[in-house]
Amino acid sequence: MVALKKRNMKENKTTRIPVKISNSEKEEIRDRAKKLGMTVSAYMRTSALNQRIIIKTDKEMVRQIRYIGNNINQIAHQYNMRGENLDGLTIADAYMQMEEYKQLLQLIIDEITKK
Repeated sequence: MVALKKRNMKENKTTRIPVKISNSEKEEIRDRAKKLGMTVSAYMRTSALNQRIIIKTDKEMVRQIRYIGNNINQIAHQYNMRGENLDGLTIADAYMQMEEYKQLLQLIIDEITKK
């Protein structure tokens, strides 16, 4: 990624650059901007200037990841309290939670990198 000077986000944007694109490209650009919670203008500027795009993550997905993290912390707490008395069922539960966590993270990564 090319290093760019940090731009003033409040700077007035008054200049237009006409660009010809197909209808399907226009829809694709709108869809991508919407998925990222950005305006088309902000998306186009960020993409054209090769800047990092920060997405607004789906609130429900964040809630689910926090829930899974909380469950993992509870299992770790039980393990620390009981030590060697931790049974196979608890370990299996922890493994299943970790697998769910990995799948959710992969969904996030896929959504972010989707083109």
